[in-house]
Amino acid sequence: MRFRPGMMCCNPYREQVGLSCDYGWQLLCGTNELERLAAHAPSSVPQFLTTLLQTFPQSADFVAKHSVRVGQADAFVVRAALYCAALQTKTERNAFRSQIGGYLNAEKLTQFDQLMSAEWSRLRSK
Repeated sequence: MRFRPGMMCCNPYREQVGLSCDYGWQLLCGTNELERLAAHAPSSVPQFLTTLLQTFPQSADFVAKHSVRVGQADAFVVRAALYCAALQTKTERNAFRSQIGGYLNAEKLTQFDQLMSAEWSRLRSK
């Protein structure tokens, strides 16, 4: 499986022959892959979360929900903070935080805020 913005399908062989899946199926495939990686290759989860956030930015809440469900809340918080800090405007960052906030407990949300602020400062200080 391969996930990237604008893909027609996460299965490159289906895509090569012109077959496509709708957004919902692509997102479901992504969260199924997240679950598989969490169970069998947990060290690859952080990078995969980055890929999911880049591929499905408007569904970060769905990714958050599934990350928590498969025991990868910490990895999600870190990758989501890095992703959010790179967003161009404060409005975008606030919208992203609002989108994921309902799926994180108070401790994780505080951790997200701290990591995002630190990364935002680092990115803007160059």
